Amino acid sequence: MLQPLRSAAPWFAVAFALAVLIGCKPKAGQACSGTPTSCIDKTSHAVCVEKSVVDKKYVIATCRGKDGCSDDGLHIVCDNTMANVDDGCDPEGARACSIDGKYEVRCRDHKFAIEWSCRAGCALDPNNNPKCKPMGEVGDLCRPDSIVCDGTQKTELSCVDGKLAVHRVCHGERGCQTLPGGGVGCDKSIGLEGEECQEEGTGACDTTRKNVLFCVGGHFHMALHCAGPLGCELPGNYSARCDKSIVDENEPCDEELAPSCTPDGKQVQCKDGKFTVDKKWKPKKGETCSNRYRISKETAKFEAR
Repeated sequence: MLQPLRSAAPWFAVAFALAVLIGCKPKAGQACSGTPTSCIDKTSHAVCVEKSVVDKKYVIATCRGKDGCSDDGLHIVCDNTMANVDDGCDPEGARACSIDGKYEVRCRDHKFAIEWSCRAGCALDPNNNPKCKPMGEVGDLCRPDSIVCDGTQKTELSCVDGKLAVHRVCHGERGCQTLPGGGVGCDKSIGLEGEECQEEGTGACDTTRKNVLFCVGGHFHMALHCAGPLGCELPGNYSARCDKSIVDENEPCDEELAPSCTPDGKQVQCKDGKFTVDKKWKPKKGETCSNRYRISKETAKFEAR
């Protein structure tokens, strides 16, 4: 038996009202004139963003933190301390941890984007600020122009086409470090023959600690052989010091009158670009040649970049 139409009318009215309410929920990209004072749901709310003087659009900002989105009809409180990459956001510059803990993210152009890769995890401090020690591995997603150390703290990585790639290997004892206040320091006091280098004219010891390399034309080249017993030293004052107390006769040199000794005990001096026997040296009985000739070359600074 058919029910009277009048009994169906209230249900129809309720359904219609619900449809209107649902249809009125702000959508991303929709034109707007003001920000609503209510949450869309437990994890989001709409923000009216001015794209230009005559163009305003809704951005759906996410609230994935433990307190979600709440409102009292007048104000909205959004816990955006946790977020996914590409989530809508507000305000600009807001920082959060990614849901999976792998990244610290920052609100840019009303979308959360990767700020740092956090191999040791991203966590919130007591003030709900994200804490992340920047660190990554080759292939990790990254922010353009960002620089981090790898997990072994031996390689400096930079962001290339949205992914971390090897920028340079830090062969020195300090390796690669994230420095206080931010930035990365790479110890280039030790290098490899033919390896790329960035600071023209700087020096480094090679891995055998028997030679000094010079950065020339963007690559390290062997410049000084350190035959003295101390080899190539790194005294810690941004210099590579070469022990030239022993040299071969006729070995090239550039410091006129610099004294040294040959392996067989002769005293030599730098004259006209090469070490030649010092004929004026008349050793006393039992005296051996013992000159402490050193050459120092400035190394690249261990600085944040």
